[in-house]
Amino acid sequence: MRNKISVSEDFYSIQGEGTYMGYPAVFLRLSGCNLMCGGQGTQFDGELHNNATWRCDTIDVWMKGVSQSITDLVMHFHEAGYIAHLLKGAHLVVTGGEPTLQEGALIDFLDTLKKDVPRLFVEVETNGTIVPSEELALEVNHWNISPKLANSGNSFNTRFNHRAVDYFKQQKSVCWKFVIANQDDLEEVLDTYQVSQQKMYLMPACESVEEYEKVAPIVANLAMEYHIKFSSRLQVNIWDKTTGV
Repeated sequence: MRNKISVSEDFYSIQGEGTYMGYPAVFLRLSGCNLMCGGQGTQFDGELHNNATWRCDTIDVWMKGVSQSITDLVMHFHEAGYIAHLLKGAHLVVTGGEPTLQEGALIDFLDTLKKDVPRLFVEVETNGTIVPSEELALEVNHWNISPKLANSGNSFNTRFNHRAVDYFKQQKSVCWKFVIANQDDLEEVLDTYQVSQQKMYLMPACESVEEYEKVAPIVANLAMEYHIKFSSRLQVNIWDKTTGV
């Protein structure tokens, strides 16, 4: 039902990655995903499967959720002080999991929220496997596309949708964030995704400060060599494995 939306968590923080890294933002994490980064089975044992080299750091969050009405969620935004932040220029970042799985409910929520925040700036984080409707596209100011590579443990057919990739290539406000750990990962990016390097970011594959410190120098050197922008992962740098911040 479009008047219900399943939410895993919400919080006020800063955008940690990509084009708007460092911007104050209200995060709305929706439940569910069509991929399992870390390989099937990682959701049960926390280990890496299917030759994955990294694991989604929010699996335990987006696999859970509370279904609520659009009205109740907007009321919660008022009570939590999020509306005040948004009115002062904070972005709304809708993430997951994969938020486009709840496209209809998300459209209704954004339509309702914009009655209170007319100049709402909306970022949507997506793995780029689903083509959004034009109705949703009209609600979104910026797309953060994070395509998954072989290092995610997902099969090629589940993590790559040619139609969706072509669609997002045509969007004006978009960034492509690739999680990599080494040269092989980058070569896969360049071979598979012919996207503008001006809209591309390389991010270290990590879920902790310890892992970040090992991988970041490798990724930074690759970014310099190939003249591609490097993106930190501020949420990891600052809060380590803590979620909801």
